[in-house]
Amino acid sequence: MDNDHSICQRLAMMLDEDPSCTILIVGRYMPPVRTEYNKVRHLTRKARLRPTLATNGHLRSVTAQHGRLEAFAPIGLARGRRVRAVLHVGERDDRIETVLDAFRASGAIVYTSLGV
Repeated sequence: MDNDHSICQRLAMMLDEDPSCTILIVGRYMPPVRTEYNKVRHLTRKARLRPTLATNGHLRSVTAQHGRLEAFAPIGLARGRRVRAVLHVGERDDRIETVLDAFRASGAIVYTSLGV
């Protein structure tokens, strides 16, 4: 069974394997989203990530090859983005399921954090 750490390891591995990919971490509340973002960022080789931008509930690190590890709260800001993987943090409802289904339909892998 997956846990938060194994999901974060998998996302960090995706960034290592394909430094140009984009990974989103989305959720309703910034503190838990920030925590999950920092877990992935910590597991990723720090030298490959440029300094983080943090404004208005949006965190972003960029690889030298223009890949991104991004975190958004609320989830609506992330809708319509082309990404390789999405980690959703927090409770899910019908609206969130619809957004995550759209990510799945576009080919993104969707994970859910177990602990919030």
